[in-house]
Amino acid sequence: MQNIWNGGARIMTIKPWLTLAAAGFVLLASACSTTPEQEPVPETQDMQPLPSTFLERLSSDGMFAFGKSSIEDLSGEGQFALDELATRLAERQVEIVHVIGHSDRLGTAVVNQRVSSQRANAVRDYLIGRGVPEERITAVGRGAIEPVVECDGRGGQEVIDCLAPNRRVEVRVQFAD
Repeated sequence: MQNIWNGGARIMTIKPWLTLAAAGFVLLASACSTTPEQEPVPETQDMQPLPSTFLERLSSDGMFAFGKSSIEDLSGEGQFALDELATRLAERQVEIVHVIGHSDRLGTAVVNQRVSSQRANAVRDYLIGRGVPEERITAVGRGAIEPVVECDGRGGQEVIDCLAPNRRVEVRVQFAD
């Protein structure tokens, strides 16, 4: 046993076998914590797995008139984007489809929430009409709370044009396979 003294007062007692045991434990613990080398994954050029989830952003300016939510007012580009999405969803079995409508910050929060919900429901109904199972699809409006761009100004055509990316519908899809 070894005593350590500090000006006449004993601080601690160290037993040599305890020091060796502690050092051995540290050595064993560090040896056990190493991870084995991972086997390399063979590279293949041919295999490109299809994603099991994806996000599709549909611009409301290509689909809806400013401040509107009706699909009857679709432009040719908007109709094409929705038809293409419906075809892709019909090609594979979907687990869940979330349709999320968004608006810009112009207008009141109540109006923005209503318009974003109406847009999401319009896209949801459209996809159901094209064969997406109704029980697999949800729709929600998020209003203006998740902008993708920020623009200065309170109004006017320049601000309306700048905020266009915020007026969108997102479709998040998880496939069953």
